[in-house]
Amino acid sequence: MTAAGERARSATPGVIHSLTARLLGRWSPIIVSNRAPYEPEAGGGFRRGSGGLVTALLSLAEASQAPWVACARTRRERQSAGDAAGTQIVPRGRPPLKVHYVDPGMDRYEAYYSVIANPLLWFIQHYLWELGNEPVIDDRVHRAWEQGYVEVNRLLARRVVDLAANADRTPLVMTQDYHLYLLPGFVRQQLPTASLQHFVHIPWPTAEYWKVLPSAMRNAIFRGLLGNDVVGFQTPRDVSRFLSGCEELLGLRVDYQEQAVLHRGRVVWVRAYPISIDVQAMERLASSAAVRSEEQRIRSWAIEKLIVRVDRTDPSKNVPRGFAAYERLLRSHPELVGRIQFWAFLQPSRQDVAVYRDHLGSIVSTAQRINARLGSRDWLPIRLELGENVHRAVAAYRNYDVLLVNSIYDGMNLVAKEGALLNRRNGVLVLSENAGSWYELGDHAMVVNPFDIEAGAQALYRALSLPDDARSRMSEQLRHSVRAYEISSWIQRQLEDINELAGSPTYAGV
Repeated sequence: MTAAGERARSATPGVIHSLTARLLGRWSPIIVSNRAPYEPEAGGGFRRGSGGLVTALLSLAEASQAPWVACARTRRERQSAGDAAGTQIVPRGRPPLKVHYVDPGMDRYEAYYSVIANPLLWFIQHYLWELGNEPVIDDRVHRAWEQGYVEVNRLLARRVVDLAANADRTPLVMTQDYHLYLLPGFVRQQLPTASLQHFVHIPWPTAEYWKVLPSAMRNAIFRGLLGNDVVGFQTPRDVSRFLSGCEELLGLRVDYQEQAVLHRGRVVWVRAYPISIDVQAMERLASSAAVRSEEQRIRSWAIEKLIVRVDRTDPSKNVPRGFAAYERLLRSHPELVGRIQFWAFLQPSRQDVAVYRDHLGSIVSTAQRINARLGSRDWLPIRLELGENVHRAVAAYRNYDVLLVNSIYDGMNLVAKEGALLNRRNGVLVLSENAGSWYELGDHAMVVNPFDIEAGAQALYRALSLPDDARSRMSEQLRHSVRAYEISSWIQRQLEDINELAGSPTYAGV
């Protein structure tokens, strides 16, 4: 399920505006991502798109009047792509935003997005390939790389360079995520004095796992990112793996203490910026009438204890193993049968990609099998709902006794933070040690290995059995951790480092 906060309206524009005035005075920022922050609606208007980077960056773009460069994916967006002045979007209740669409063509976009970015790079970065059989890097993949991924990155870079040429201050190009790894290198070639920063929202794997890709592809990815002044990741683990990849795969000089790489006479700084949520917006959403209505629906189930998960049906989320751990819990503790329920509220993800459709089928069949074997006429062990309803997701957060987040790997996982903030039942978080949020929340959660079904069942039982005072203490500590570092802090740290590090002289240590 897309994190509920991705749909919550930002409550931080005032904070972001003051940060912008103080920290972006010397820059002309340009934001670049695969998707624009608003999507055209059939009636002619625009609706705010989903995605964590939208929540994080939209207020910054509005406050700084930064143009946003993105791929044209719909018919209306393609029609707007020919306008060199960009498309002025004026959403209801929000400041205007200038979006510059780039139309790579449908076939090229499909190769870039559906063959390379998803699933090839996504699966590599989440350790999802069954390497005995997949991936198969054949001629189709090589063509998609050259004619799709490389060319789309090049086209967006050209638009960035055109915008930067008209900037009245030093251009600052802020690029987002795994779709656009090559873009900074292309921009650097044409704008050697510009400042560039890239944030990677998903995990960064080890150098050994990057060897799934042919050397030309993986080297291009690393070198593209090294066109930046600052490269940001979610966790210290990702920073360390990127640095070691630069050293092992490219033979570059790396300073692990300073978190810096020397590349072509320039220092590239690598930093961890764990993304967070908009606390005020989430709390305002949680107090809405629509959420209260969903909570009444939950209370009507008359379940003593409720285990919840809110996720997308992405293979990285590890839903079937979570169900298997719950099944093991019920078999080990039959006294819980009829007293608890596992509510999985899941958003179908990327159903145009065959492996995602197959995975959704596995989720459904696993739940059906468990319900058939352990359920009764009056009680189902698993309540599986598929859909997207932000108010229902928030109601789930507020009413769980246990929140299960057992991702195989996650860059961050905002569901863990949203649930921790909003829960009102002293709920316990069962958290994968491979989720980025483990770094901030792990001390106050039941931490599990996402592959260990037995350990998962034991963690669920401990979470359900904790005394009230321990549950209350852990829940309060989780809320404090989330409140201490919200989305404005995520942006502030990046802007402060850009001011300090971008364009800095070569560091002698590397």
